[in-house]
Amino acid sequence: MDNYIYRDRKMMKWIPFNALMEQSDYLSDLLHGRTRIEKPILSPDQEEELNYNLEMACIFKNEILVSYFENGEIKELNGVIDKVDPFHKTITISDIDLSAFTITNISFI
Repeated sequence: MDNYIYRDRKMMKWIPFNALMEQSDYLSDLLHGRTRIEKPILSPDQEEELNYNLEMACIFKNEILVSYFENGEIKELNGVIDKVDPFHKTITISDIDLSAFTITNISFI
């Protein structure tokens, strides 16, 4: 027994738990569901400040940091506003369209 050398077969220990496609999707949803948050509700004062910052960023072409809600999490995007579409209520930053209803904060960089 002194000459015995352990040789790993290079198999992952937990692969049986992720064997089924449906199960891996379910486990992924379960893990990501723990970090999800609900969409923040803005007060009228916050909406007014958001409008003011949006207007100043459009007029002076300042670089801004936009926080927006998407798929249960708050994401951030920075850049200069390329276009504002009042009909569809969207703004375009670096070829990314953001709905005005998803924006939670605009701050100047």
